Amino acid sequence: MPNEDFPLRVDGVTAGWAAERRPEDVIPAARTDAWQLVYVRSGTIEERCDDRRVLLRAGGLLFHQPAETFGMRPVGEVPPDVLRLDFLCTQAGMDRFRGAVFHAEPQEQHDLNWLMDAVTEYFEPPDTLGQATVPKEEQPYGAQQQLVIHLENLLILLARRYKRARKPGVRLRRERRQTALVDAARTYFAKNLERELRVDEVCEAIGCTKPQLQAAFRTRLRHTAMEEFSAMRLDYAAQLLARGDTPGEVAERMGYRSGAYFSQKFKEATGNTPSAYRRLQQGLPARRLNKQQKDKDESKTSIAETPPKK
Repeated sequence: MPNEDFPLRVDGVTAGWAAERRPEDVIPAARTDAWQLVYVRSGTIEERCDDRRVLLRAGGLLFHQPAETFGMRPVGEVPPDVLRLDFLCTQAGMDRFRGAVFHAEPQEQHDLNWLMDAVTEYFEPPDTLGQATVPKEEQPYGAQQQLVIHLENLLILLARRYKRARKPGVRLRRERRQTALVDAARTYFAKNLERELRVDEVCEAIGCTKPQLQAAFRTRLRHTAMEEFSAMRLDYAAQLLARGDTPGEVAERMGYRSGAYFSQKFKEATGNTPSAYRRLQQGLPARRLNKQQKDKDESKTSIAETPPKK
């Protein structure tokens, strides 16, 4: 077949790893021998591209061309989940990816997520950070071919969406930055549901300013960042109550200032007190009135007997 019928044929995947990196994990500067795909599923990294520094947030991806100097530095306190894949492709179709930074769409994320899971089955983990990986001696049947198929499909989808490596408009870039900030903040929230957070702490952890964070949440979700965090905390509290934890245990575990404050916030959000919600979720009968309350209620509804006349 002529090459134009297969403009993005991958000749092989030579190395790859996918892992969550600690904030102190830094890849020193090195040169790549092949094309290299870098994708950030969560968190934020600063990627070196020769003399450039590119900030990649959740959903961001780029390609290093052969002989390019690369390096990586995590940004913020959220450990970034990163895919790095070296592959051979000599065809001109790759030219459109030189120097371009992309944001993965859902259809493309399917192949990226598959690649992140597959590389751990196909390649041995590196002994030191930044070291090239080697294929495992035993691997699933057809693993290399599947890697190539998914990578080629990803490249084709990207090439169709970006017919040329052009910069997206200002509005689109802003929307992507805001979406990435919201995703990064919600990831940080999910890891800190059992304690109170301050906006300043969240901004420092994900690498943004307070106005940037609040604008992102108001634009994308129509409420503030801390309102989203509060809602996530109450959702988590509801899960704990449903599994049988008492309201007092939940309030203490999650660091609420008092049980009464937790009960107030929970009822505002759900319409039920924590105790009522717990009973409802566990299929328990409503709490029986104590004897004093029962006698009090009966006295309001009973008719006093009239002593018989003599």
